[in-house]
Amino acid sequence: MAAPTATTVVLENQSGDTAILVSSTYEGAPSVIKSGEQPVVFDQNTELNTYGSVMYAIGKIATWIVVWTANNQVATWILPAGTSAVWTDIWNKIQPDNANDSYTTSYGWMYESDAHIKSNGDAQDLTAGISVIPPN
Repeated sequence: MAAPTATTVVLENQSGDTAILVSSTYEGAPSVIKSGEQPVVFDQNTELNTYGSVMYAIGKIATWIVVWTANNQVATWILPAGTSAVWTDIWNKIQPDNANDSYTTSYGWMYESDAHIKSNGDAQDLTAGISVIPPN
């Protein structure tokens, strides 16, 4: 059996609204990520889980999901608020190293998310962020 891989997770919120934790597979995920502040950092020990996930409500506008695995695969998804997450759809989006997604509201605001994961010896680093682009 392979040694567990520690994952350092860095989440950045530039959405213009506070991100509130809805669910996570790991208890170290921060419950609040304020927009425009320094990224939040936490570690995941994959000895218990070979994957991790976080789901955040972005105000009352959107839901932001990030999923990652111990073997450097990642997915991100932005859903309209109130939409149920279909986890098989999210797992079908998982891919090596990088992922991105976007969602445009009915008011023309575009939310974008990027996620990047890479090995760092016996550990890995995951960086994910959400941002917003106002309508023209």
